[in-house]
Amino acid sequence: MFGLSLEMPPSEVGPRAKAAALKAVEIDDSLAEAHAVLASNMLAYEWAWSAAEKQFKRALELDPNSADTYWMYAHLHSNLGRHREALAEIERARELDPISGLINAMEGQFLLHAGRTDDAIVRLRETIELDPKSRIAHLFAANAYIEKGLFADAVAEATNARTLSPSNTQALAIEAYANAKLGRPAQAREALRELLQLSNVRNVPRCNIALIYNGLAEPGEALNWLERGVEQRDPWMWFLKVEPKWANLRDHPRFIRLLKRMNLYS
Repeated sequence: MFGLSLEMPPSEVGPRAKAAALKAVEIDDSLAEAHAVLASNMLAYEWAWSAAEKQFKRALELDPNSADTYWMYAHLHSNLGRHREALAEIERARELDPISGLINAMEGQFLLHAGRTDDAIVRLRETIELDPKSRIAHLFAANAYIEKGLFADAVAEATNARTLSPSNTQALAIEAYANAKLGRPAQAREALRELLQLSNVRNVPRCNIALIYNGLAEPGEALNWLERGVEQRDPWMWFLKVEPKWANLRDHPRFIRLLKRMNLYS
């Protein structure tokens, strides 16, 4: 999953990661981790939900006590809108590895996607106490505060995430979105200019640029960049169906076409 956090070009990392996972399965089909990693790559870069689910189930057959498999499988459920299943799987992962900052943060994100924003904030605050250097805990907390309308708190948490990983552009995009909602369009546009310039020299997830445009109430541009994200196979597009910040676009015909292309429309 380093391709996501390091924002490597999907066309480069996706096929290589899948090839490595397939080779691992070929060498030892009884290795649960190999099936789980293969499933994660199918999920992130191909949006092959059914094929990925088969691999997750196989991994759990081989090792029913793998916390990593449970949280990754929960990711699939959450992205498809199966919130009850997602929360059951992530709870099992947390039972197996209660001090994992990653697992606790993921539970907060899945609670947010399930519409349980207050519970998400509680879980994410607890996670930050457990692991103050968890970039994704701060990032997901920013998302939860946005949903509550606590935009200043969201900016603060996104800034914390940026401090922990300056090269990752997701936190900057979320900070810009919150600034736009807070009535600071100049700050949001400055972040947008920064990402557009950066995209000329390295991969920037199109989803992040789309998010800022959406925060600035420019849905047409947001959709343009989301369409580019699908073409690029931006793995962060996998949240498209359930991420609350896209709720204003859910009924738009172009957005529905995007979900259909990603096998997410139902």
